[in-house]
Amino acid sequence: MLEEIQTELGALLWHCLRDVMLWADALPQDREGLFAPEASARRQAALARLASPEIQPALQALGSLVANPANATPASVGRACGEIAAWAEAQEALRTAVAFAQDAALAEPSDPDAAFTVARLAVRVADHARAEVWFRRAIGLARQAHDWRRYSRAFSGLGNLYMMRGNLPAAHRFHLRALRGARRGGVRAEQAAALHDLFGVAIETGRMSEAERYAREAAVAYGSKNPRLAVLGHDVAYFWMQQGHFARSLAVFQAVLPLIEQPVERLFVEADLMRAAAGAGETELATRVAGEVWEKASRPEFAAGAPRALLELGNGALQLQDLDLAESAAVRALELATDRREGKTRLAAEALVDAVQAARAATRAATPKPVPDGAGPADELAEELIRNLRELATRAADP
Repeated sequence: MLEEIQTELGALLWHCLRDVMLWADALPQDREGLFAPEASARRQAALARLASPEIQPALQALGSLVANPANATPASVGRACGEIAAWAEAQEALRTAVAFAQDAALAEPSDPDAAFTVARLAVRVADHARAEVWFRRAIGLARQAHDWRRYSRAFSGLGNLYMMRGNLPAAHRFHLRALRGARRGGVRAEQAAALHDLFGVAIETGRMSEAERYAREAAVAYGSKNPRLAVLGHDVAYFWMQQGHFARSLAVFQAVLPLIEQPVERLFVEADLMRAAAGAGETELATRVAGEVWEKASRPEFAAGAPRALLELGNGALQLQDLDLAESAAVRALELATDRREGKTRLAAEALVDAVQAARAATRAATPKPVPDGAGPADELAEELIRNLRELATRAADP
């Protein structure tokens, strides 16, 4: 915390954090006289010196905790800590956010939302051991409270955590629990999210027909009003593109793109669209989008997405037989992925560099051939996704 906020405010927050920990650890009957008589005066003097409008009410509430610890309620202390955690997260002071979220959960030990917030933030700082403890805590509390929405989300968080660890059987099991909880509570958005996660696990385990079934069920659960449909559309289109169904994936990418506003995420979709267009034989479209992707990937504000975008650009260029562009994109993706320690992208970029070199040595590049699309369940799913994505885009454009 003191590293993230290297000011007097950071020191004050540290003291507040310790105060809440001491208060939460004491039995209610032992809280009277918990702090030294002069502690309240020192705290009020520190608050008077610091102008922090966004969290001033929360700091004042924690100052009152020091003055009258026996009168402080779990709800008021938890609310103040939660407000500071939210502020810290917005400032990207994530370790501070985790610390105050945990204080909020300790102050209100029966609140599943507070426990879930600790777990979610712990994932963001890669503290996976802490995240698992608090996801499991949130699951237990949510079950006791019959809060099936939070129960499902906590199981989804646990499933994603195990997915990151590479434990796919456990991830599948936890996502199934998330789905069952969502169905038990009749919460449709959580059902869609669990099905979406199961789709991802099925791909990783090579169960392609099962993946497509989960994608179809997730699309139905999302409907045409949930903005997360755009994420599903992108994921399904990428899944099809990896299998060589370029025309089908291109149509879905084109429907997804108008719904993506965040610049780096938009760059990802544009790079994928370029690769799909190249594979589908839409050379003019692929060439135009390739120029846009290359230009954006060289700008500092797109640094976080540049390695992956350039990798897809290189794959698309290989489809177009533009070996100079394919090599340039692959080499640059490799450099950036190495600098950013993105191991998976680095390995893929190395493989692409090798593929380009092999293509140069051969009379004809050995690139994946497009798989013809026909009138089957996958094409029906593509049409449904495109229809709902366009409806979602129309609704978003209405004032």
